[in-house]
Amino acid sequence: MQIVRMSCCGYDWVGPDRAHCCTRTGGCGAVFDDAQLWDEHRPGGRCTDPRTMGLVATRNGIWLRTLDATG
Repeated sequence: MQIVRMSCCGYDWVGPDRAHCCTRTGGCGAVFDDAQLWDEHRPGGRCTDPRTMGLVATRNGIWLRTLDATG
């Protein structure tokens, strides 16, 4: 398996399935575990703080569902 490293607007992460909220297009810069979390954090087209959604960040700054982080 090949490791895919990504980088954008000063943020770095590993994995092609991650979803980045790009600051160049008005986003917050957060990187989410998947596109569904990215969608959920932008109700009405505005960013929501991932902490208020009950998400937790990995050491690398990837926002995950709490169950994903502990399981």
